[in-house]
Amino acid sequence: MDVCAIKVASKAAKRFVIVVCLIIVGLEGWSSWHERRTVVEESFRSTANMVVALSQHADQALDEVDIVLKAVQEQATSSGKTAGERTRLHNFLVRNVSDVPQLAGLFIYDEKGAWIASSQQVLETRFNNSDRDYFMHHREQRLNTAFIGKPVRSKSTGHWVLTMSRRIDKPDGSFGGVVLATLDINFFERFYHQFDIGQKGAILFGSNDGTVLYRRPLLADSMGKVLIDSPLFQQHIRLADAGAVEIRSTQDGVLRVNSFKHLTHYPLFVIVAMSKEEVLQSWTRHAIEKAVGIGFLLLAVCYGGSKMVTQVALRERAQAEAVTARQHLEKMFQLLQVQSRRDGLTGAINRRYFDELLALEVARFSRSGGTVSLLMIDVDHFKKYNDRYGHVAGDLCLQKVAAAISEAARREVDVVARYGGEEFAVLLPACGRAGATVVAERICAAVSALAIVHTASEDGVVGVSVGISSIESDKGFTFQPREIVEAADKALYVAKEEGRGRAVYREFTYRPPMLVWSA
Repeated sequence: MDVCAIKVASKAAKRFVIVVCLIIVGLEGWSSWHERRTVVEESFRSTANMVVALSQHADQALDEVDIVLKAVQEQATSSGKTAGERTRLHNFLVRNVSDVPQLAGLFIYDEKGAWIASSQQVLETRFNNSDRDYFMHHREQRLNTAFIGKPVRSKSTGHWVLTMSRRIDKPDGSFGGVVLATLDINFFERFYHQFDIGQKGAILFGSNDGTVLYRRPLLADSMGKVLIDSPLFQQHIRLADAGAVEIRSTQDGVLRVNSFKHLTHYPLFVIVAMSKEEVLQSWTRHAIEKAVGIGFLLLAVCYGGSKMVTQVALRERAQAEAVTARQHLEKMFQLLQVQSRRDGLTGAINRRYFDELLALEVARFSRSGGTVSLLMIDVDHFKKYNDRYGHVAGDLCLQKVAAAISEAARREVDVVARYGGEEFAVLLPACGRAGATVVAERICAAVSALAIVHTASEDGVVGVSVGISSIESDKGFTFQPREIVEAADKALYVAKEEGRGRAVYREFTYRPPMLVWSA
């Protein structure tokens, strides 16, 4: 009986060791797979962050160039007739090119494509630019907007440049020529080389018609290449403002993690792509090293006996469960914390949390003094909007209005809250009357710019009325949160009485507490 019991125990122990070994292998496989997924997700986040930075950089660079173009456009229509004026115009162009690093040159052409002025030392007269796409665009379309053309080789230098241009109108409104800015490719190249995309990665800057304006690395056929038939463009870039996708290149067969984003102000987009093989290179090496180590460990576990295997398996399982439970609790806590502070419809903070923040700001103000402002905002005729267009449209309207208010109150310390129904509140710490008025007017303009049709409104679109109240004092001045809310609310009432769609300021009046004497 004893021998049989020992044999049975031995067989059970061996079977248990085998099961434990399989569990270890399975856990390691799951861990490696999870690490692999984490690495891939991190590469998506990394490329997404890079593409946001690149799109913002491009937007800013093009905005600066467009400002210069507008100045040159104004100069071109008011000067250049006498020799002195032409000299001043030339100096103006040269000065702007030297001040704006992304500019390669500035040029002015007449209605026939002849050169009138340029930022070059010597004005070229042997060239004519009437065959350029930007020239034909402005000649055929009377638009007061900048046009970004395809990359071209400069006729004066022979280098690849990007073009940005505006139309010149004669006094009678007819076509009078073009002002052109050429952008230095090296400006973008220097900025793009600051980002680590690996050996097989790529950064692409293109227009919404699929034309490549710049690519890193720059290939022989990159400039001006049309990608409109590529799966990435057809299935993703053409259909969404931003996104991330894993797709295999039709050109070199490399599987890449791609993130793209369209520019905010211009019909352009940026792509950042990283080779998935390079993304996983470190993980692959680490996985192989871990696999070798696990093999030796399994041998040691089998050799050492079932007790040690059991202890290790139990400890690993307990640790894994503890980590999983802690992560789950942390995620649940974060989710509950966010949900308890945010309005479910608009994403702005809710009334309860706003009251807490306002009380904290009042307490801080009483200790330190300074300035603080409060805006009370109401969507004009919102009940009529709901009655006319329905509650679903009303909810969408509130979401758009909340987004516009958040965009206008752009400082990190500014607090935007849904105060109730169609009413919003904006707390502006360290902001006086002038700053609060600017923010309020910016909110009115931003909401009007949404152009949400509202037939019951005076302007035909959804608008807001804003009440403003500010306090400025040294430390030691105390007041109740409801007092500044009441002051801003009264200003809001005046704004509505005066016709809505405007911002009205009301001075904060301090009312000291009344003392009641008893006999």
